[in-house]
Amino acid sequence: MRRTRSEVVGRAVRTAIRNPGRSILTMLGLAIGVGAFIAMVSFGTGARTSVMQQFEILGTRVVYVWGNMRRRNFSGSSKPLSDADVEALRRDGMTIERVVPRITEAHAVTSTYATYSTKVTGTMPGFVDIREWPMLMGGMFDDTDVQQRAKVAVIGTTTARELFRGADPIGQTITIGSNLPCRIIGVLVSKGERTTGEDMDDNILIPATTYEAFIGMPIGYHELMVQVRDIELLETAMLEFVPIMRRSHRLSDAEPDDFRLGSPAQQAEVARFVSNILTGLLVSIAAVSLLVGGIGVMNIQLVSVAERTKEIGVRSAIGASPRQILVQFLSEAVVLSFTGSMIGVFIGWLASFLMAQAMAWSSGLSVLTMVGAAAFGTSVGVAFGYLPARRAAQLEPIEALRHE
Repeated sequence: MRRTRSEVVGRAVRTAIRNPGRSILTMLGLAIGVGAFIAMVSFGTGARTSVMQQFEILGTRVVYVWGNMRRRNFSGSSKPLSDADVEALRRDGMTIERVVPRITEAHAVTSTYATYSTKVTGTMPGFVDIREWPMLMGGMFDDTDVQQRAKVAVIGTTTARELFRGADPIGQTITIGSNLPCRIIGVLVSKGERTTGEDMDDNILIPATTYEAFIGMPIGYHELMVQVRDIELLETAMLEFVPIMRRSHRLSDAEPDDFRLGSPAQQAEVARFVSNILTGLLVSIAAVSLLVGGIGVMNIQLVSVAERTKEIGVRSAIGASPRQILVQFLSEAVVLSFTGSMIGVFIGWLASFLMAQAMAWSSGLSVLTMVGAAAFGTSVGVAFGYLPARRAAQLEPIEALRHE
């Protein structure tokens, strides 16, 4: 039985080689379909992973509180985010692990080597913990620095490159604006760019108290970053924060909230949902191209049956059964479909690799995806090759021998 199968496969291979033009056309349709299928899956997965990473950069288990300065109470006074809000959340929040305020504005910064405009952020030591942002060198300022309004700073890698031109920044002094000299005590690990193109490494961190004393905060903090104890408590925490913030701002029942809440986790869920829909659409389009390739296999196999009708008649006359003829033509479909699918796997892998390199993201392409696409492509080719094989098997020997 093993020898018979080898002979059938060998005959199918020889037939494919004997008709190179027809074989190439048959394989090309499936190769394009399989390649498109793999590429679309890779593109969708890579894009989704890249978007998710951007949200993870903002921190996990985090709720952001933003002030809304356009809304005012009945007396007309604005209600910026302040240290009182920070204390209220820390005191009354049952789900909270830490609260970190932040204010960020662009300022001209001068070093011994250059003057450079960058984002200066006034915050607390917990900023790097919430953002899960490790240090490349040096360390973060601590609570003592905050209490003493210490003139210390932690900078990003882009800022370090622009201000120090390759020199070691640790221990050197920069001047923020015209009146705030700060000693560099740490450099943050590079996090690259967001999908919006914003360079996250172009920044300077200083204690919030230092920022308030020497730069000023006329409109309060820009946001409060609140880290909850567990990701499962995120929704509960957002419900808990509303009455705490309203009490802190002394809002009556009739007054609207003058703050907003949001979480990267919520935005990530929306992004994941949209990304899954887009990936599904891309895969569906690629699957259609596979079906088109299968139709190509069927049409070319039908042409092959028509061209070899007399050969079929001869084989039937010398004792070949309809089943043997069916198996022979199906084996040809298997050889062509499998070869075309493997070529398609290579095309899809190459397209995924090049796109991942161009977009600087993970290709998101697994061996299981490639094996599945090859198996699906081969199955489609064999399925569409069955009709021509069945037609060949049902030919009457005498009618086939008379065929010209």
